[in-house]
Amino acid sequence: MIGQLMLLFLAGIMIDFLVTWYTRSVSQKRVWSASWLSGVITFVNFILIAMIIKESSFNCIYNIMAYAGGNTIGTFVALIRDTV
Repeated sequence: MIGQLMLLFLAGIMIDFLVTWYTRSVSQKRVWSASWLSGVITFVNFILIAMIIKESSFNCIYNIMAYAGGNTIGTFVALIRDTV
């Protein structure tokens, strides 16, 4: 269970970096990069959501919290990196 929570946490961080990269691509009007990243982000998010929902209801809340925590840290690190 701890291993799965760590994987979800890391996946949250990685997804947030992809979303930051996607947002930058859109703002710079890089069509191919933004399009490709949009598909990758959607694909990975649906896999993760299916994995989280598939778990029992007791473990589901921990999976959601681990993924959300990863997204939180990913956003923080991506924004701090851009401002430094």
